[in-house]
Amino acid sequence: MTSMILRLCLVGMAAALGFIGEVHAQSAEPTYAWQQGPLDAPLGEQATLKLSADYRFLGPKDTARLLREMGNFPSGAELGLVTSGSGDSNWFVVIRFIDAGYVEDDDASAWDADEMLDSIKEGTEEANAKRREMGMETLTVRGWEEKPHYDKTTNKVVWAIAAESGHGTTVNYNTLALGRHGYMSMNLVADLAGLPTLKPHAASLLSNLNFVQGKRYTDFDSTTDKVAAVGLAALVAGAAFKSGLFAKLLVLIIAFKKVILLAGVAVVGWVWKIVKGRSRTMPSA
Repeated sequence: MTSMILRLCLVGMAAALGFIGEVHAQSAEPTYAWQQGPLDAPLGEQATLKLSADYRFLGPKDTARLLREMGNFPSGAELGLVTSGSGDSNWFVVIRFIDAGYVEDDDASAWDADEMLDSIKEGTEEANAKRREMGMETLTVRGWEEKPHYDKTTNKVVWAIAAESGHGTTVNYNTLALGRHGYMSMNLVADLAGLPTLKPHAASLLSNLNFVQGKRYTDFDSTTDKVAAVGLAALVAGAAFKSGLFAKLLVLIIAFKKVILLAGVAVVGWVWKIVKGRSRTMPSA
């Protein structure tokens, strides 16, 4: 029965994504090496994420494998995935490090949220043209669910934006932590209705992410270190999508949301069967 469900889910997902060809089901549900908090989860050589017993963590290899099982194409920037420690929640956070260089934050004090939103909508419409060419459903940006705000003391930024499709409204809740050589992205995947109760999780994870000594934003050396091609405002607004600088990251995010929006309840249910307890739990580090 499990194999049949998996086959049906994968076929449904392939159809939703426009894939052509035979889908081969695995003989059993995949297992993942979850690490139960409390633990200090390493994020490559860049940072650590302090997790309480309320959370579980997947390392880079298993995160990439889970994303592939969900029909996505990992970028190689993934460093981990976090979800509820109890395994009974329908949200998760994907963590990536983007080696973009030192992102200057001078424009953060004067950014215009409405102007940024217009840029996001423009970029989305350009992406929609590509979606139409591929026979995919388009997205409509509804607006900010939380306007971007930057903490210059911690060099961390938070924002949330909602998008609509024929399958409903989803939210992209983003947190970024700036470092010396790039930034850490923690993207919360959830539906809009759950956002109010999930914000504390996102805030907790962001506050407990810290770059290691030598990789911190304040460790920047202007004589040797690369500076990112865009500033913080452009990064948040997604204006860099038009220049292709961060296209790989944004395409991954689009693909990730596409599975949730188009693949249907069956696939989402299968994903959460994996996340909620069908996986092997590893002892705390």
